[in-house]
Amino acid sequence: MRHLRGWMVWATLGVCALMVLGTMTGLTRSVLRSERSRAYAESRADLLEKMRLALWRMDGFATAWITDESQRPVLSAPSGQLDDPRQEVLLRFEAREDGAVVSGDTSRVFSLERALKIENRDCTLFARIGESMPPIPAAWGSRAPSEEPPVPAEESKRDSAAYQQNANSKELAGRGRVVNRALGQSQQVENVAKNWGTTPSTAWQLLQSGLPRPAMIDGQLFLLRHLQWRMPDGQIIRTIQGSWIDASVLQAKLLEEVSDLLPAGHLLPTPAKTIVEGITLASFPFWQLEPPAIPNVIVPLPKTVTIPLLVGWVAALSAIATASLLVRGVMRLSERRASFVSAVTHELRTPLTTFRLYSEMLETGAVKEEKRSDYLRILSRESDRLAHLVENVLAFSRIERGSARSAVREASIREILEPLRERFEARLTIAGMELRMNLQSPSGDAPVKVDAAAVEHILFNLVDNAAKYASAGQPPEVTIRVVGKAASLGIYVEDNGPGISPAKRDRIFQPFHKSARDAAESRPGVGLGLALSRRLARGLGGDLHYEQRQGKMGAIFTLRLPLT
Repeated sequence: MRHLRGWMVWATLGVCALMVLGTMTGLTRSVLRSERSRAYAESRADLLEKMRLALWRMDGFATAWITDESQRPVLSAPSGQLDDPRQEVLLRFEAREDGAVVSGDTSRVFSLERALKIENRDCTLFARIGESMPPIPAAWGSRAPSEEPPVPAEESKRDSAAYQQNANSKELAGRGRVVNRALGQSQQVENVAKNWGTTPSTAWQLLQSGLPRPAMIDGQLFLLRHLQWRMPDGQIIRTIQGSWIDASVLQAKLLEEVSDLLPAGHLLPTPAKTIVEGITLASFPFWQLEPPAIPNVIVPLPKTVTIPLLVGWVAALSAIATASLLVRGVMRLSERRASFVSAVTHELRTPLTTFRLYSEMLETGAVKEEKRSDYLRILSRESDRLAHLVENVLAFSRIERGSARSAVREASIREILEPLRERFEARLTIAGMELRMNLQSPSGDAPVKVDAAAVEHILFNLVDNAAKYASAGQPPEVTIRVVGKAASLGIYVEDNGPGISPAKRDRIFQPFHKSARDAAESRPGVGLGLALSRRLARGLGGDLHYEQRQGKMGAIFTLRLPLT
């Protein structure tokens, strides 16, 4: 039953420990997950900010590039050489709606026609490009600020994705308006004929000029715009002026502008009829900036999180360890006290039974006159045994409560031990043993400052143990000798008994280590004398040790006391 209660206590403690550790583990995982989410959100916010700044830079560069390109003439010399040629411009041309190419390098126009796969000569360059020119992109400021999709305040607070989408939409519309305004302001009608006016006749009158717009036709990049002319005979003619652009070179220049922000960025084609507002260029809406992947970096936790978490774990583990030690100590103490009660009960039963039996026999006159002295001697011995047991229990109880009192005085060790000789000899005589105590050495005169009663208690316990366990030793004697070493004095109590087995040496100084069964099967005693003796020795500033005799049977107990 006692073991079952012990297992129940340990099981309850284990369940509580698992609950505490599970709670701390869940809390730690939640904090780590929260910190990772926070770090990822910060990295993503930083990346989005860089993306927006990069898009503004690229659109600003592209707007300036388009504006500058729209001001350059198609041809500036009869030789047909390009003026201030750009690496990204493959060809500048002007095509009429009647199929004629009024300006442009003829060989390069043929290459352009091949690139556009114009196999039927009736399908002119003007028709092929004109029919493919897209309308003005929505990103170019076509949406008014009032037309932007509103996001309710509650939703923006509750749903960060919707809030981010609305912010991206506003940002794209804003960039589009900036691009449209910049290009519109750069297009002065009176300058078109001057800059692009390599026309068949200077008598042509420019009626209308459209904005230069990028276009992607059959995978080829163009910068195009419509012009409307009035000929001298009054006929209205439309032309398309444009530049054939090397997309890869222009992309490289755009990415070079943002290399400090996004060194690993790329420009990818925008999927058909899809404009991802957060990453699409307003100037070239068929390109989108591919964001680099957010690195999965394990960022160190801040001290404001690490320290409380560490303190929590230390507190939890300390609490579990303390509770385990406390439960273990309480259970061991409970077991020792139960064993002590059983052993004391057994020890008390024997002398009390002897007292009762012998007293009844003496009272009734059943004992012969010549035997009375033997019976009285047995009763005296049992009373001494009972008094010694009670004395040990009471002394240990006083030490445990901290109420033990001592009468410390300074004297030589000979003055303390010599009066004890008679008591020691009397106890050993009962066991059939002799006492050898030599105090004539110089160490016997060494002064010590101790409680003589405590020293007597310790040495009598050692002599009593020798009388119990070493009476069969050869020769049957106990030796007490004194040896001084440095600042301490050693009192050695030696016997010739069987000694103590290695398995029991670690337990002999533990209180209540002897169970009732041990007390019944071994010599009388409750296993309290050595524990009490060591505590008394340490209370005097010394200590008590056990050692096995070298080369022969027997035990040696050493009481070491400090010299004054």
